[in-house]
Order: sequence, then structure tokens, then C-alpha cells
Amino acid sequence: MNHGEGRSILRDFLSKLFWGRLFKGASLRETIEEIIVEDDSSEVQSIAKNEREILGNVLNLREVQVRDIMIPRVEIEALPTTARLESIISKFVESQKSSIIMYQGTIDNVVGVIYIKDVVNWFYMDKPFNVNMFVKKTLFIPPTMRSMDLLFKMRETGIKIAMVVDEYGGIDGIVSFRDIIEEIIGDIQDVAEIKNHRKKVMRSSDGSVIVDARSTFSEIHKLGGIKIVPDDKSIDTIGGAIASLIGRVPVRGELVVCQKQKIEYEILDADPRRVKSIKIRQIP
Repeated sequence: MNHGEGRSILRDFLSKLFWGRLFKGASLRETIEEIIVEDDSSEVQSIAKNEREILGNVLNLREVQVRDIMIPRVEIEALPTTARLESIISKFVESQKSSIIMYQGTIDNVVGVIYIKDVVNWFYMDKPFNVNMFVKKTLFIPPTMRSMDLLFKMRETGIKIAMVVDEYGGIDGIVSFRDIIEEIIGDIQDVAEIKNHRKKVMRSSDGSVIVDARSTFSEIHKLGGIKIVPDDKSIDTIGGAIASLIGRVPVRGELVVCQKQKIEYEILDADPRRVKSIKIRQIP
């Protein structure tokens, strides 16, 4: 299928889905909300569950500020512009990131970002290495900026990384294009994450189980020996169950106790948007 055919199919779909309602004077937002509500209550659903979730997330994105989805300052992978090639390569290897923030003096003086693809390309160039050759621009935005507005800004400028700056000019955190897209369609796993996911239900010698937050309850029961029954049957993963239990995303190091099932959860790794790994213990 070529791009022209793809656009035509999408246009026909949207016309059938929205045209009658828009013709009556409803806004696009009202139309989408109405369709989601109707589809949820209908016995025969015209929109798949994941499609309804995506439509809902798009609507909610207008209310989400960048400080709600940013990676905090302490987790930013960064190096000074004086870093040698060996240090830059080591940083890419250790962090498993495709980009690194570059700064002068301190992290509060960010000059840009360097991508691993540019460093790799340098090996085929006949010129001395100079980090300034590869530093690309980043956006600088306030923490109250709406995520939808940032998405449009990234599309307009072609810059896919933004530094979140506080009122004093200090760096609060970082937001990438991928972070915003994940707010719409959910967590994006790369090949390494998918492979590692199979290994992340592990029993410890003390009887506890360390799990990836994306693990399902059946996986934890089968591979870890701990049976967990969520109160909300629509929740599929242990990370979602913990967030539902306390009404928010827990922080790294936090202990969450479910007295009803006599289970304790220790959050081993998390960022402001989601839990990543958990230690589960059964308690008396």
C-alpha cells in the first residue's frame, strides 16, 4: 500500500466515523468522547478496546503537563562537552541510551544532545573527533507546558528532546518525543526489553520474587509461586495493580502492603510515569 492509498483509507474511515456527528455541530473532541462512551456501553463494539484507549489518551493529553511525564534531573544521562570519545562511548554502553545530554560546567548549562548514530558515523569520516561536531539542539520548556503543545512544537521544529527548566533556569528534567507517544499508546519496548522480560520473574533465596512490572498475574503465579488476585479484573499487570491499590504511581524504594492478600511490594525501580521492577513478599 502506498502513502496515497493509506491516506485515502484513513480519510474514508474518519468520514464514516465522525462526519454525521460533526455535521450536527459537535466539536471533534465532543464527537470522540461521545463515540467512546457509546462504544463502551454497546453490546457490539465498533472500536477495539486498545483503539478506544488511544483515543481517550489523545483527549487527556491536553490536560497533561510536561512535569507529569518528564524524566527527573537525577536520571538524565549527561556528560560535559570536555568528555573524551572513550567516555562518551562508555556512557552509551552503560546507559543503553541512544542519546546523551551535553553540558558546559554543570547540568544546568545544557548545550545540546549527542546521538549514538552520529558517533558511529564518525568512524567512517576522515577527520579528528570533536564532540561539538555532533551536538544537536534541544528545546527548553517550562514544567507547566502542556504535553500536546510540546508534541506540536517537536513536530514543527523537528527537535525530539526537550529540557524542562524551572523558574531559576535550572534543569528539572527531560522529555523526549517517545515519552509523549507512550502517553498515547502505552509503553514502547525495544527488542532487548522484550527479551529480558522473559527473565524478569525470578525467585530469591529468601522466598521473595523479583518481577518486571509488566508481568501478568499468571506469569507471577507460574514462575514465582505467588498467587495474586487483583480487585479490578480489568487490570492485567502487577504494576497496574499496585498503582490502582494506592491510587498513584509509587516511587522507587517505597513499600506497598496489601493486607487483604498478605502481600508486600517493594518498588525496586520506577520513574514518574510507571513502575519498572518490584520485589514481592508474602507476609504473615
